[in-house]
Amino acid sequence: MERRTFLRGIGVATLGVTAGCLGEDDSEFMLRVVDQKFGAGEDGALTVWVTVSNPGNEAQTGTVYVRGELEGDSFVRVREVELDAHETTELTIVFEIAYDEVGSFNFDSSVEPPESQ
Repeated sequence: MERRTFLRGIGVATLGVTAGCLGEDDSEFMLRVVDQKFGAGEDGALTVWVTVSNPGNEAQTGTVYVRGELEGDSFVRVREVELDAHETTELTIVFEIAYDEVGSFNFDSSVEPPESQ
């Protein structure tokens, strides 16, 4: 009888000790681009606005990429973002061309985990 109690106790103790060793507690990357638009900024320049949100329960950082083509030339703009849990922010990217002078423009944006993750 004492042997069963002892073995049961060892099993529970082993389970408790190894419970945290089953894997790392990496949190899921939660940052999302929730809106993107372009138009004339305050000074009339072509401006892109990208809204990034963190619906998660932990603060996170990420890298926002805005890729596209302006007047036939490819471009990439990169911005770092750090958001607390349930926080949203809007990034503004201003180009050195007047909005009224733009003939062709297209873009897309994304947010990715920092390279160290």
